[in-house]
Amino acid sequence: MSVLYIPKDDGTYEKVPVTPENTRRYIESIPLYRDDDDPTFWPQEKIREMQDQLFRRQMEWVWDGHDYYKRVFKEQGIEPGDIQSLDDLEKLPLTFKKDYMADPEAFRLKPSSPNLYDWIFEVTYTTGSTTGVPTPFWNTIHDAHGIWQMIFRGIKLGGFPPYSRGINLFPLGPVPHIGFFRARDIGMMGLGSLSMYGCTGMTYPEFPVHRSMDYAIDLIEKGRAEVWLGIASFIRRLIMRAEEQGRDFSATKHIQALGEACPKGMRDDMRQRLMNMGAEDPFISNSYGFTEMQGAMPECTDFSGCHNPAPNLYFFEIVDEQTGKRLPDGERGLICITHLNRRGTVLLRYVIGDIGAMTHETCPYCGRNSERIIIAVGSTYATRTTELVKLKGTLINPEVLRDEVANTPGVKEYQIIFTKKDPNDPYSLDELVVKIAPAEETNRGKLEEDIKMKLRTAVEMTPKVEFVSMEEIYDPTVALKAYRVIDLRPKEL
Repeated sequence: MSVLYIPKDDGTYEKVPVTPENTRRYIESIPLYRDDDDPTFWPQEKIREMQDQLFRRQMEWVWDGHDYYKRVFKEQGIEPGDIQSLDDLEKLPLTFKKDYMADPEAFRLKPSSPNLYDWIFEVTYTTGSTTGVPTPFWNTIHDAHGIWQMIFRGIKLGGFPPYSRGINLFPLGPVPHIGFFRARDIGMMGLGSLSMYGCTGMTYPEFPVHRSMDYAIDLIEKGRAEVWLGIASFIRRLIMRAEEQGRDFSATKHIQALGEACPKGMRDDMRQRLMNMGAEDPFISNSYGFTEMQGAMPECTDFSGCHNPAPNLYFFEIVDEQTGKRLPDGERGLICITHLNRRGTVLLRYVIGDIGAMTHETCPYCGRNSERIIIAVGSTYATRTTELVKLKGTLINPEVLRDEVANTPGVKEYQIIFTKKDPNDPYSLDELVVKIAPAEETNRGKLEEDIKMKLRTAVEMTPKVEFVSMEEIYDPTVALKAYRVIDLRPKEL
């Protein structure tokens, strides 16, 4: 479970639970943390005052050189003086992925008087655009410095062991994505950290730089990796293979399982397997990250909520799906982000594509005052809006299904499929199929009944359960991450 590693003079650590008092001790014990005027600890009124001030400047930049929003403002009859504070954001329409994907260049700031820090530093990519190619997200030199500060504070917030050996297990993909590159930056911004790279992923025959999962396992074992970062389903598959091989992972302390939901059952399974290989109760965190943030919102401890580590860069809202109005703390709605201090790609009231809930209450575990995304369904933080489906006339949240199946003992891998009883007849009844790769020595009959009973209780539907191999569900040499929910029904009738 999560602990804080307070360095001692003899090079060892004092391990203490995450509390507001211990968080302060941890920060005071590390000069770089102690000397950082971290706004996440400021009073909330001071945080909001800072955000409003930054937002006013950001809006000046937008009026000066943002093609998309200047067009929207003209269409909406919005004048420069109309948007002066974050409370005025509700005067703006929401921005959706389809808007951004249709013309990414229109979202890149083009200042009338650029300086050195406005030069493009890098381009990362998000989901595919209307042209079928990935959508670029531009970072300037100014933005890169902000990202590095965010990552530094995220490391502090997540309680990474200082002076640790880390490994980047994100795949080296064909296009730059934030997983591999931001994990690279964590090595740069960490406290004396040493970084290793698994370099798995889709091979490129002309330059054979990619490596196998077994190489990554060797690197973890022989390099005594203490901190891991990677996609949750890939990390779990790696742990399973390493356990089968009898590896020594006793150095492992902290895992950032990112890129997808990692519910309680999945975390428990990974933790137990690691402990079987010698690790001492490692912390498995499921931070909430996405390209438009260029980083992640970390947990300070198990299921504490995902904290905004950079309130000087980002403002979050939960809004009503129908009206776009801001919702109070605790209510579920669309998660939106507004950039407060960016010079490359700039987004206002941007709908990430997830449904979740948020709180501004002081975190009872670490004492921080920045907002947190809190558990929305089961033991995960957000539900993809595109995954809300109607099955047999009933609207179903697949996150409920995922949580129930993942937390069932005996499940190694799983996949939930919406299909038709007769695949050749688009008008036949809907069917819910759950593919299960069972753990060794599992009573399949009992496991099947457990799954059926859980889903009948959760969504009032009895699934068809199929037992398959793990590779049929997820092959890490082919796919970036496991696809947990698939809808095979005809799209149009």
